[in-house]
Amino acid sequence: MPVPDYFKSAFDVLSINDSLGHPSGELAYGYLRVSSSGQADEDRSGLPRQMQNIHQAALEKRLKIPWGYLFADDDSGFDFVHRPELSRLRQEYRTTKRRAHAIVIEHLDRLSRNADWHQGFLLDEMKQFSMQVVFWKEFSSRIERAVMGAVAQDGMEKAKQRMLEGNLHKARSGRVTAKTRAYGYKFVDSLGQEGPTAKKDTYYAIYEAEAQAVRYIYRKILEGYPMRRIAVMLEDKYPPPGRFKYWEPKMVAKIAKKRLYKGEFIAHRMMEIKVPVKSQTNNLTDVTEKMVTRRIQRPPEEWIIVPIPAIIPEDDWGKVNKILSQNKGRRKAKYPFLLTGLISCSTCNHQYVGRRRKEKRGKKNKEYVTTSYRCAGRASRVPSVREKIGCDQKQISMRILDQAVWSVIYGILLSPEIMINALEQEYGNEENTGVREQINFLEKQIKKIKLEDEKMYKAYLAEAFDETEYAEHRETLKNRQQKLEEGARSLQERIMSPEEFEERKQEIYIICQNAVKSGLAFDAPFKIQKQIINTIVDKITLNANEAWFELEGVIQGQYLFPENKKAAPDNGTTQSEIVIEKGSIVCNPKDMGSLPQLIEN
Repeated sequence: MPVPDYFKSAFDVLSINDSLGHPSGELAYGYLRVSSSGQADEDRSGLPRQMQNIHQAALEKRLKIPWGYLFADDDSGFDFVHRPELSRLRQEYRTTKRRAHAIVIEHLDRLSRNADWHQGFLLDEMKQFSMQVVFWKEFSSRIERAVMGAVAQDGMEKAKQRMLEGNLHKARSGRVTAKTRAYGYKFVDSLGQEGPTAKKDTYYAIYEAEAQAVRYIYRKILEGYPMRRIAVMLEDKYPPPGRFKYWEPKMVAKIAKKRLYKGEFIAHRMMEIKVPVKSQTNNLTDVTEKMVTRRIQRPPEEWIIVPIPAIIPEDDWGKVNKILSQNKGRRKAKYPFLLTGLISCSTCNHQYVGRRRKEKRGKKNKEYVTTSYRCAGRASRVPSVREKIGCDQKQISMRILDQAVWSVIYGILLSPEIMINALEQEYGNEENTGVREQINFLEKQIKKIKLEDEKMYKAYLAEAFDETEYAEHRETLKNRQQKLEEGARSLQERIMSPEEFEERKQEIYIICQNAVKSGLAFDAPFKIQKQIINTIVDKITLNANEAWFELEGVIQGQYLFPENKKAAPDNGTTQSEIVIEKGSIVCNPKDMGSLPQLIEN
């Protein structure tokens, strides 16, 4: 991700010969972070001030920062892992081909606002790679650095709390707390005027150009039209919401269900919680559990209802939602498909869906049943949407694709070393290595705290300080230890431990051995095939026109369907008549040698 353009304009104001700092100084990197592009003009945390301070620090240390050596993120600073420019800087100084040996930063909180361990981890990592870190305001000691870091984190946490309280106060005073306007409305201030004042003094006013579409949707539902038909009628008549290019049936239904349009904006509706999520391991029976963050709806009694101008009369909204509730519930598939939910179109990236159709053929009108997979970019779409998607992929016989994919799986089950190699690559990839480094750092910090706790206890026994002081110091240490342990647990959930790695290796061997001994690998029941495929395949990218598919997951590779020149005609259907040679798949030349070795019998 390139550095945003507005950083360059601030850089150009101070640079000499396209560099900050001393014109003939030693090359160095510079790192900046702002929370939003609007901070380019703010005084307290603004971009011009940061750039000026980095320039001054580099000048005093005789360092030179060219534009290509500057890394700058537009991010809140609550986390450091997902900041693209900081990640790029870390990759740069961790290599032997790095271009500089110093990094200039304005303040420690620009690096990270988390003083519990993020700041210490990053500084420790830079020290390990012999990087000199220069701050515009140097710290006189490690204690000052820790104190300043804690102040920055405390400020961050207080800022988040202030934001929450500010939103609650805003909603209770009858104002809208949305950051992005809803379809059919526009932001105005208390005087009904659009502009900068509406950002804080925020109310909703009806945006008539879009409100007409909302009314049209409700009217057509009351007239009995289905969602797909309404989406067709909306095309070229009204603009679709936000970033969407065309109307979809699901979008129509979503608008119809919103209480917003009967004049109720709901604030304080969602919250974040950590919930346990169970996932199946490779032996198909054991289940693991980990904690993940989810956004859930608060209890209705905690909602804050803010009255806004209604686009739809309340009676009509009630009638429409009664119709939708009567039609609620997705139809269950009458016929099971082996690869449902795994196949994506290589042309438009929409999913392939299973299709079962009865046809009568011949003079006797004999009934035939055909089962196939069809790209959802073409299936069940309005004509104008199909044209915009521009997908020309044919459908493909379910039997042919299922057999092709299972033939690859069958070959893998005969050679467990292929999955073991893939597992080893997953275990040793760059992301997991980085997470393990963070865990190791946290474990070292936890050990230090435990040693410090022991020393403090001995000092207390020697009457170096009284009981009250000891309790205060110990509480501080325990709070810090608890936060570090929570961070370590959170990171552990993201990676595979050495014990889990060895356990999964054994599971793979057992699966493969049992599959071969029982004969399941060659002719497994549908349920077993589906379990095995879902366990080791994450995604199947399909190009039915060119007759190839690509697997992602434990098995990775691109495979061709060998064409059967003697195949019978397709009987008027568009599905490809391709056969799979028993026990063999031909690998696409595009594979570049990195794909699994294929088993030929």
